[in-house]
Amino acid sequence: MSSNFIDNAHNSEHIMKNNIMKDDFNWEVPVEIVPLPSKGKVYDPNSLLYNLEKIKIKAMTATEEDILSSTSLIKSGTAIDQLLKSCLVNKNIDPSELILGDRNALMISIRITGYGSDYPFNSKCEACNSLNENKIDLSDLEIKRLNIEPVQQGKNEFALKLPVSKKTVVFKFLSEKDEKDRKVKNDFYKKMSSVKMERSVTSFLEASIISIDGITDKNKITHFVKYMPAHDSRILRNYINDNEPGIKMTQDIECKNCGHVNNVLIPINSNFFWP
Repeated sequence: MSSNFIDNAHNSEHIMKNNIMKDDFNWEVPVEIVPLPSKGKVYDPNSLLYNLEKIKIKAMTATEEDILSSTSLIKSGTAIDQLLKSCLVNKNIDPSELILGDRNALMISIRITGYGSDYPFNSKCEACNSLNENKIDLSDLEIKRLNIEPVQQGKNEFALKLPVSKKTVVFKFLSEKDEKDRKVKNDFYKKMSSVKMERSVTSFLEASIISIDGITDKNKITHFVKYMPAHDSRILRNYINDNEPGIKMTQDIECKNCGHVNNVLIPINSNFFWP
């Protein structure tokens, strides 16, 4: 390694300690305060996220663009995790702890700091199959705050009594890690099964349910989910979705071709951070 490279590295470290952006360029990276939809109530008391109602992020910079364009990070599926880590002001906060609703709130705020609130995306009309070009203002999206209480303070655990089976289910709101685990299990199931069927309903319930009438054995929960009355399944899924804190990610959009009003899920994909 050349001495010039080492000298440059030492100089860069020195520059970082002497706030060059502020002292020499009279400019600092803006910091925003983002409300956490969960109000921090779902996190363990030992977590820095516990009862944290607001969180500070710094605006996106060219450094974060490097993260988003990193081939290795994209292939490993960790680009967004690294982006969140980079933009969180408190570097001791672990973004993998975030439930999906809080994570979405941060991602939307970070995207606004980088490229503004206008977000163009395409959607297909369910009535005529026409492709519609849409644009929304991300800053107008509604925050869904946590309005139900956990069974115990500092626990991501909530209870509901099912109407048909009369069983009391304790469930959690999923994190990004939970969703990744769910995808791995679904991919394995499809690979091993002769029937190539999506398990969107049962896999969601298996991942969400913590206990049923006090039974926590995952194999028994999986068995119960498989034979759960359809009405119980729908009631539980609707209750979870209706009460999950986060950002309202659906919009009613009128088809430009036929006029049908579609309830469209706003996609957060690779184009989200690259307008």
